[in-house]
Amino acid sequence: MIGLAGLGALLCAWFFGIPGLLGFLIGAFMSYVNHRWLESMVDALGERITTGSSSERGGVLVLRAILRYVSIAVAAYVIFKVSRAGLYGFLAGVCLPIAAIACEVGVELVLGLRQEV
Repeated sequence: MIGLAGLGALLCAWFFGIPGLLGFLIGAFMSYVNHRWLESMVDALGERITTGSSSERGGVLVLRAILRYVSIAVAAYVIFKVSRAGLYGFLAGVCLPIAAIACEVGVELVLGLRQEV
């Protein structure tokens, strides 16, 4: 994700200027934070289901899941009001995990095919 964020920052700066770059950086940061929140939420939920000894309550897990999407929506609305180019950069930054997953799939596919031959 970090490598793609660097490449995306350069591309957004090139195509959309400073507003696009700032939007992308905000989107990439929110993507990273949301990824970490999702990881911790899945870990807590898995622990709660398997052992029943999770320290987090179910309502807190649901609230955190809702806050993830509300924070993205609020940031997108504010950036949209300020700059359309910033919104384009923000949306590119928010989609960063999808690009990272696609790269990981490509790497695993190449490594898997290499081992079979």
